[in-house]
Parts: sequence; structure tokens; C-alpha cells
Amino acid sequence: MLNKKNLWLALLAVVILGAFLRFYKLGEVSFVADEFLDINASYGYFQTGTWHAWDFNLGKLSERVNDASDERAWIYRVQVASLFHFFAPTEAAARAVSAGWGVLSILLMYGVATDMTKKRMIGLLSAGLFAVSVSALVMDRHLRMYAMFFPVFLGLSWTLFRFLEDRYAGKVVIIQKIKARTGLQIMYVLPVIFLSWLSFQLHQLTVNIALIVLGYSIALGGLHWQKNKLNRYMVYALLAVASFVLAYMVAPGKVALAIGMLVFFENHWSYLAIIFQDYNNPILAILFLLVGVGYLVKQEKLAKEAIWLGTSFFIPLIAAIFLWRRVVGAQYIFFIQSFAMILIASGIYGVAAFLQKNMPRHGKQIFWSAIVVSMLVLPNYAYFFQENNTYQQTSRSENPNYRNVFSVYFKKNKKPGDVLVTRDFRNYYWSGQKVRTFDFGGELSTEKFKLADLQKIMAENPSGWLIFSDNDKDFIAEDAQKYAETNLEKINTIAVRGGISVYRWGK
Repeated sequence: MLNKKNLWLALLAVVILGAFLRFYKLGEVSFVADEFLDINASYGYFQTGTWHAWDFNLGKLSERVNDASDERAWIYRVQVASLFHFFAPTEAAARAVSAGWGVLSILLMYGVATDMTKKRMIGLLSAGLFAVSVSALVMDRHLRMYAMFFPVFLGLSWTLFRFLEDRYAGKVVIIQKIKARTGLQIMYVLPVIFLSWLSFQLHQLTVNIALIVLGYSIALGGLHWQKNKLNRYMVYALLAVASFVLAYMVAPGKVALAIGMLVFFENHWSYLAIIFQDYNNPILAILFLLVGVGYLVKQEKLAKEAIWLGTSFFIPLIAAIFLWRRVVGAQYIFFIQSFAMILIASGIYGVAAFLQKNMPRHGKQIFWSAIVVSMLVLPNYAYFFQENNTYQQTSRSENPNYRNVFSVYFKKNKKPGDVLVTRDFRNYYWSGQKVRTFDFGGELSTEKFKLADLQKIMAENPSGWLIFSDNDKDFIAEDAQKYAETNLEKINTIAVRGGISVYRWGK
């Protein structure tokens, strides 16, 4: 086993590795998707102190009004905006907040895993798995709130478990009586309330914690059923259901909105592939996870921790597959990766301990060999050698290189009087051009951008550009796309290769 000094050195090495992997070439890949919403809203707040998107093209607040989008995850975006007091709004500077939260998450993974399993080695393995996790690196290197949501939800889960199960060794009589009568450790009430509020400010996926508590209560209630049918866990479960009924009576609209996010018997099996993308062999990862659950259950006084970690992982995963009414995305399931990593780390440790116990002659060597081999074989290191990853982007990337398209090609080849037809929320990359831009909308548009719209713009403007990515095609009528392909000049250069189409007309 590691002594205390070597343990801290190992943890320091893991943190340094994780920090390097998160900050290295942080601005190399262009902004994509909703990153534009975050940079626009954050810079708008930096400039004006109000939550309104900034138009980099015109150098002023955007004419678009979408308060729900601009104010979303404000507690994350205000951190991004604060950095602009010291740094220019580059991709690297904007993403530094996410990378910083990623490094903090490494330490939190160690702390929570160590506390929940009572093994520092499992804590170290959990931190190591997170440090090199593909899903974690992708999220921690993007300008999105998910990098912060991950540790906040993990902290909420841990404090809530301690609220339900922690002992009270103090001498305050009222706290002792509450603990004796309810089983609750009320010293954690304020942290639970604060982290619940903070987590919900980041994402509505926080409501999954209610399902976790309900599932945990039912599981423990069932285990204690023969001793006491109305045990405290069954009471917790009944109170949870009663709270839902009360909430529906008090605020039926909000509850109905939450229920509207669910649809029964959905078919999102692709989440299984997403949840195990961190690992070289998903089947091996699942085996280690199940072994981890079994190992913790068998340990003295760790059965509750095992059940909590298991329900924290499996219940949101099952809900994602069968209930969530949303497009499948790795970002939506990222917040439960922590529980999978802790269980897998427990499985690695459990296998190593088993081999050590059953091969006493070379027990120490066998133990460390099992740990090292597992950490070499299990994580998906092949990701770092792929042509396209979070560190580099080619024309064959899944996402277009908007920086090349707009900053490198469009800005250099734009002529006076040219107009631009595109998704205007990407105006970060034609900053300061003051070009007249026609936005063909997106998810909030009531109808598609029609051929008549394009022809009207062309009739009123002698020259201009039409630029849209493959992701935008759902918002453009097919006849408009065909017209552009047939009648406009299509640009085909190295700068505009990939999943994006660039057309121009006029002089």
C-alpha cells in the first residue's frame, strides 16, 4: 500500500496530469454549437452588467431578445465574464473556467471516493480515471456549464447522503434528538440546500437527485422490511411522494412542465455507448463496475454507500434511456460519470485485493501489477491519437472549423457592400466587420428559411454570402439549399472544408 507521503505525491502527479490535459492547447479548436451562446452572453454581461447577448459583429448588444437563453447558467457565465477584466475574450480564456472546474473535480473525486469507500487508493484511482477521462476532457475543454455542474452535483450527492446517514458525535441535545427520531444529520441541511440551489442554477438535470433519493429509500426500505415495515426509509419514500403531490397542488404549472420533459418508453439506448466511451473495452468497464458494487457491499459498514453510488448511477441512466424527452447528448449524462468511476475504481481495487489475498507468496507485487495493468488497459488512451479530438481539428472533424471559415476566409475575402446570410449567433468569428447579417434562425424559429427569403435578400443586395453548416440544414428549406447549389458560387478551399457550405453571389 502507499504510505501517506507517496499517496500525496501520487495525487499531485494525477492533478498535474489532469491540469495539463485540460489547459494544453485549450484554444486550438474553434467554438462549436452552444459555446457561441455562452461567449455572447458572458461578454454581453462583461460589457454592460446585464444578461443580454453581445453582437461581436456590430460591437453592441444583440438585437435578438432571448432572456431564457442569455440568463441560463448565469452563475457559471459570470465567472467567464470576470476573466475578461484581465484577458482578451479568446477561446482559451473563455474555456479556462471549465478547465479550472475540471481540475477541482479531480480533487473532489479523490475526496468523495475516499470518504465513501474508506480507501485512499480507491480515491486515487477515481481521481486518475477522471483525469484521463475522454468525456471529462471534452466537457472541461468547452465553454459550457457542464464542467461546473459535474462537481456541484457530486458535492450535492455526497452531502445529501451524509444528511441521510451520517452519525452525530457532538453534544448538542436538539441535534441528538433529531438524529435519534428521524435518522437525519441536520448539520448537513445548509450545505444540501445551498448545493441544491447552486446545482439547479446550472441545470435542471438536478431534479434527478429526487429520483436517486427515492430509489435509495425504496432499496433500503426493502432491506429493512422484515424488521420494521414502516422503517425510516419507507417514511422517506412516502414523504417524497407526498411532497410531489403537494408541489403539484401548489404549483401545477411548474410540475406539469417538469413532467413534460419526460416521456415513457423512450428508446435512447445510445446512452450506454456514451456512458462507457471513456474506456477501451466497455464490457470490461461494466464488469469492473459490477465488481465494485459487490466489493463495497461486502465491506463492513459500506453497504449503504454502495447502494447510494449504485442508485446515483443506474437510476439517472435508466431515466435517460427510457424517460428523458430530449435529444441524446453526451453532455446530458456527464454528471453521473463520477459515480461510475468510483464504482469502477472500487472494482479495480477489489480485484487487486482479491488476487493479493489468494496469492500471498507474491501478494504485494500481484496487487500493484493488477492496479497498473488495469489503469493501462481500461482507459481509452487511443482517443489522444485520433485525427480529430479536443486538441486538434481537421476538415474531417465532426464539427466545422468556424474560425477558419469566418475569420480566415470570409473576413479576408469579403468585399464592401457584401451581406451575410447565416446563423448570426456565431458572429464572434466575424467580429468588428459590421457586415449586414441576415439570420435564418434556429431551434426557436417557427418556420424554415425559405427560397423566397433567400431570393428577396439577393434581389435587394447585389452581393453577399450564404454560409451554413450541416447542423443548420434542418432550419433551411430544401428548395433553398438546391437553389444555392445550382445558382450560387460554391467556395471550395482548404479553409472551408468539412461539414459546412459556403456560397456567394454578385461581384
